[in-house]
Amino acid sequence: MYAKCGNIEEAYRLFRRMDVGSIVLWNAMLVGLAQHGDAEEALNLFRVMKFRNIVPDRVTFIGVLSACSHSGLVSEAYEHFSSMQRDYDIEPEIEHYSCLVDALGRAGRVQEAEKLIASMPFVASASMYRALLGACRVQGDTETGKRVAEQLLAIEPSDSSAYVLISNMNAAANQWDAVNDARKMMKVNNVKKEPDFSWIDVKNKIHLFVVDDKSHPEADSIYDKLEDLMKRISEEGYVPDTEFVLADVEEEEKERALYYHSERLAIAYGLISTPSSAIIRVIKNLRVCGDCHNAIKYISKVSQREIVVRDANRFHRFKNGSCSCGDYW
Repeated sequence: MYAKCGNIEEAYRLFRRMDVGSIVLWNAMLVGLAQHGDAEEALNLFRVMKFRNIVPDRVTFIGVLSACSHSGLVSEAYEHFSSMQRDYDIEPEIEHYSCLVDALGRAGRVQEAEKLIASMPFVASASMYRALLGACRVQGDTETGKRVAEQLLAIEPSDSSAYVLISNMNAAANQWDAVNDARKMMKVNNVKKEPDFSWIDVKNKIHLFVVDDKSHPEADSIYDKLEDLMKRISEEGYVPDTEFVLADVEEEEKERALYYHSERLAIAYGLISTPSSAIIRVIKNLRVCGDCHNAIKYISKVSQREIVVRDANRFHRFKNGSCSCGDYW
C-alpha cells in the first residue's frame, strides 16, 4: 500500500522490520522498488532472496525485468530472462517479453525490440506496441514508428494514445501534414483524445488540474508561482523542448504552451499550500511529457523540495535536480 501511494521509503522500512517468508511480500517489495526506479536496490533485494533460499516465481521475474527496463540495464535484462528458464524452469510469458521489449526500447534499440516482438511465441499486445511506439518517438525513429503504429492500430483502431504518439513523432520531425493526417484519422474513426489531468491531495482534499486550468479558487496565486518558477529554472539552464507542442506556431508561442501543463499547475499549488518540509505528491493520468519531466527536475532544485509524480507508467521521484528514473521512462 505504501509503495503504491508513492511512499517507497516507508514501505521498505516496514518490510525490513518483518520476518518475511512469503514470496508474495518479497514480490510486492521488489515490484515497488522497480516502479520507483530504484533498480539497484530491487536487484539487490533479488540477490538477498536467493541467498535466503526463497525461490522466485514468474511475478518475481516481472519485477526484476521491470527494474532493468526502467534503468536501461539491457544486458542484465537478457541475463535474467535467460536465467528464468535455465535456473528455475520458468517459461517466459508475454509479460516477461513485454519487459524485455520495454528495456530495449528505452535504451534506444527499437529495431532490436521490433525483431524480438516478431520472434516471440505470442501475439503482441497493444501495450507492447504502444511502449515501442513511444520509444520510437523519443529516438526520432519515424520509419520504425510508422510500422509499429500500423501494428498497434490494427489491434486497437480506437486507441487515442496511438494517434497522439503518431502525432508527437511527426510533430518532432516537423512533418505537419502527417500530424494533420493523424487528426483526420481520429475524426473519421470517431476517436477522442483522453483528456490530460493531474491532481494533488492537500489537507485531505483533492485538487484537480487540466492544461491551462484557471478554474481553481487560487488560480491567480498558482499562476504567479508558476511564472516565478519558470523564470528561476530558466536562469538555472532550463530550455523548453518545443518538440512536445503539437502545433505549427511560432517558437515563443510553443514555449508558452508548455508552461501550463496540468502537472506543473498541481506542483505550483503544492508549493504554495504545503509546508516547506513536505514532499509534494502528484498523480497524472497520462505519461509525463519529456519537457515537463525536465522542467520538474529543475523545479525540485530551485525550490529545494522533493516532488513525487505518479504518471501512467511509473513513479518519478525528483530531488535536487535529478529523477529516480535516471531519464529512462
